[in-house]
Amino acid sequence: MTQGVRIRRMHPQRVRQFGTIVRDVPLKYGLPGVDELSKELKEYTDILLGRVPCPLDNGVATLMEISNAYFARACELDMLIHEGEREGDIEKGSSYYRFRTGELRSFLELTKRSFELGSRLVTVEQMRMNERLEQ
Repeated sequence: MTQGVRIRRMHPQRVRQFGTIVRDVPLKYGLPGVDELSKELKEYTDILLGRVPCPLDNGVATLMEISNAYFARACELDMLIHEGEREGDIEKGSSYYRFRTGELRSFLELTKRSFELGSRLVTVEQMRMNERLEQ
């Protein structure tokens, strides 16, 4: 008979953390109406495309971090809409369904590509720093 490994768990209040939140990027909550969701994605898109100032400045990693946060929010929206479909609250062909298969899908692709670009920018900066250190 095989015995499992016992894992000692600490109460969350005893775990030391550097901060109380995982992300510094301000994100909205829940699943509002489709019009509100559309406005939210347009706000995020304007930030990703540089039309409006970014809410944070982490240097060269900013694009990567903000894209990651917006991707997580879009995945949350996708998950909530799928949950509504599963529970029968959102019907196929409804405005939420069309939003999920249209705007939200396109936004997910935009955030993925923005994250990849941000990651490449970080890599280029690391290469530049290594070159400076080698000289």
